[in-house]
Amino acid sequence: MKNAAAWILWLVFTLAFTLATRNPVYLVVMIASQLLLGFSLARQKNNPLWLRGNLWFLVTMVSISALVNTFFVHTGSTVLFTLPKNWILIGGIITLESLVYGAINGLVIASLYLAFNILNLALSIKQMTHLIPAAFRPIAMTVTVALTFFPSVQTRAREIKEAQLIRGNLMNRASDWAPLVIPLLVTSLEKAFLLAESMTARGFHMHKSINKRGSLLIAMVLGVFSIFSGWILQLYGYSQGISLILYCTGGLVFIAVFWLAQRAEGSTRYHSVVWTLPDILFSVLFILASIGLFSLRGNPAFSSLQYSPYPIIQVPTVQVMGIALGLITLIPAVWLSHD
Repeated sequence: MKNAAAWILWLVFTLAFTLATRNPVYLVVMIASQLLLGFSLARQKNNPLWLRGNLWFLVTMVSISALVNTFFVHTGSTVLFTLPKNWILIGGIITLESLVYGAINGLVIASLYLAFNILNLALSIKQMTHLIPAAFRPIAMTVTVALTFFPSVQTRAREIKEAQLIRGNLMNRASDWAPLVIPLLVTSLEKAFLLAESMTARGFHMHKSINKRGSLLIAMVLGVFSIFSGWILQLYGYSQGISLILYCTGGLVFIAVFWLAQRAEGSTRYHSVVWTLPDILFSVLFILASIGLFSLRGNPAFSSLQYSPYPIIQVPTVQVMGIALGLITLIPAVWLSHD
């Protein structure tokens, strides 16, 4: 896959499945698929240390989450040992159920981190900023500057450090790093001023239609008020039909505002977005899988999505559907082609 929209659909499905389940078997299958996909992408990007770094993060996150939940949640039937009651917060029984539940939460956090890490590998900065609508062009520019700022600072810091080492500053103590701070700050400010002058010279965001922007802002406020009113009426027991009408009205106002703002901002793209056959097929698959996941989430026939080790630990139920949903994350590895 090389289309940014297809990768976003992959991300949506991955996040939805990760947040929808607490079954450790499904989470392990999901994480294994993510690691294989990320390793394939990192190998194309000539990043051989990606797998080792993320495995270390995975082990660290699961261990920390398991330990924190074990020592602060004293619930469960399988007692491992007991700490004195007078120990603040951590005193009491230490159970296997709390340890397992904490490890499951660590798997969820690790899977979420891997999903965004893989997206960062798969898409370039240009592709990420193109996902932002033209109505939010200043935001797109801000995101682009932010994404490119830290790599440039790291490169400049490495250059200054090498220059200090050549001059005999081995940087063994904290005070030896002082000569690194001032040059790094000065060069960062110089690049910021240069960027500001370049954008001003090119007339970035110099023309503004104040009246139109004011009208769009008022419409957006009315849309928020409509949605908020529907929520308040639903809380006070009014008819759900009235709330639904207000929700739909607010949503339509938001869509109209974004569409009008999109037309007001002219933009030129020199490279059109390409949809290849694998992009289309995989996108349809991710959409269908997401719809199927949401439809089956509350179905008793697919109850294995939910798992809790409390009050006594048991072996989680495993179904073929859950394994298949976890393996869908690996599908982009079949067709890895990027800009």
